[in-house]
Amino acid sequence: MPFNSYPYLAFLVVVVVGFCLCERRWPAARRGFLVLMSYAFYAWWRADFLVLLIGSTLINYALGAAITERVMRGRALHGLVPLGLAFNLGLIGLFKYAGLFVRTGDDLFGLHYPIPHLFLPLAISFFTFEQISYLIDAGRGRAPRYSFIDYALFVSYFPHLIAGPIVRHNDLIPQFRNSRTPAQTSEDTALGLTLFTIGLAKKTLIADNLAPYADTIFAAAQQGTHLGAGDAWLGTLFFGFQIYFDFSAYTDMALGSSCLLGMRLPLNFNSPYKAASVIEFWRRWHISLSLFLRDYLYFSLGGNRHGTVRRYINLMLTMLLGGLWHGASWTFMLWGGLHGLYLVLNHLFRDMARTLHLAPPPAWRACARASAVLLTFAAVTLAWVVFRAADLGTAGRVLAGLIGLGRSQLVSVSPLAIAALAALFTIVWLAPNSMQITWRFRPALAPEQYSPVADTNWLVWRPDARNAIVYGVLCIVAVLALSSLSPFIYFQF
Repeated sequence: MPFNSYPYLAFLVVVVVGFCLCERRWPAARRGFLVLMSYAFYAWWRADFLVLLIGSTLINYALGAAITERVMRGRALHGLVPLGLAFNLGLIGLFKYAGLFVRTGDDLFGLHYPIPHLFLPLAISFFTFEQISYLIDAGRGRAPRYSFIDYALFVSYFPHLIAGPIVRHNDLIPQFRNSRTPAQTSEDTALGLTLFTIGLAKKTLIADNLAPYADTIFAAAQQGTHLGAGDAWLGTLFFGFQIYFDFSAYTDMALGSSCLLGMRLPLNFNSPYKAASVIEFWRRWHISLSLFLRDYLYFSLGGNRHGTVRRYINLMLTMLLGGLWHGASWTFMLWGGLHGLYLVLNHLFRDMARTLHLAPPPAWRACARASAVLLTFAAVTLAWVVFRAADLGTAGRVLAGLIGLGRSQLVSVSPLAIAALAALFTIVWLAPNSMQITWRFRPALAPEQYSPVADTNWLVWRPDARNAIVYGVLCIVAVLALSSLSPFIYFQF
């Protein structure tokens, strides 16, 4: 049930009304109601995969309870955490990567094994990673014993279930028993509707209108067309903006849906194209994934505790696996490798600048930051080519087109296209984001000292009549644009 669909709008109304009714009359029923609604949300697409979600929840809850019990009593874990990791990673490996590994083995070694074609369960990467973090925290003594209903709701809570953010148990479960006053409920409703409207507008009015052009150009490259410079640059830039607004839209709609229920999800998107380095980019783009990879993979590999060379190896391994997490294709792993290389070079440059005391004069700092932002955007956008391409050949033809090695002209570089790009650059570089606009009303949980939200002095939202009219009109326009329904890009991961 995509967020950008009429069924979801009706579903959300039913859930919010039912939840508010439970809050007032039967508070103890709130969690059970949300679990049932979340299961209905997940089963809307494929009811049979609900068995997988519930089965995964039951097994991980039993393992987590056993681990927590042993930790509390000071007893040995007897490999329970590795067993849980093996189960969860095996689940992802079976459904998501079995075909890739068998196909690669056939190509490299001529094995001729039949390639399995398993249907990828929706959101398996997200709900599995969340449960992995819970098991690891339980093994470290950082997870209390939860009731099954709390744990089941943590895993299945519909605002974050399909495409994140990747939520930690200690961020969400304590909120399940919060009570609200009527004034808080009204404020949450206004805030949630505003965030949902902003996200829906980004999706239907911007991302979905960029998609046809990017799709046309990348499809032509996949079919063997040698793209001209105009096509290659428009396709690359349009996809760079498409995925930006698409993922930003999903994040806003997820946060808004949760705010309507009085609960806050972690901040997951904070104007990443304003980043002045790739290090900063990953502190602004898919923040919950970046934190998961840092806390549960990079640190587990040793982080920066074993010297500079080992640190860079750990960075590269983390980003390679982070790229592969996005999908069963070596192009995703290459994309992760590119970002790993970017991060290594970024850290090398910072270490050199610190050693040599290199810093721009005060008068040049604004210009230096603007140049750094532009360079970071260029590096990230070039990496998006590999991310979007169906195979390496497609990526190669697009990249070759960027330097003028082709002659196609599928999309004209018209004044309208240039005006659209100028407007997109203006929005992502100069306009405040949805979090800045609503930050004083606490729309999300902010990771401490990781991706601070800068205050804004204009377009600040308040729950008043003027904003109700403005966002009400925007909501109507965005809903009317739902006729051109397209899935969110991160649904496939």
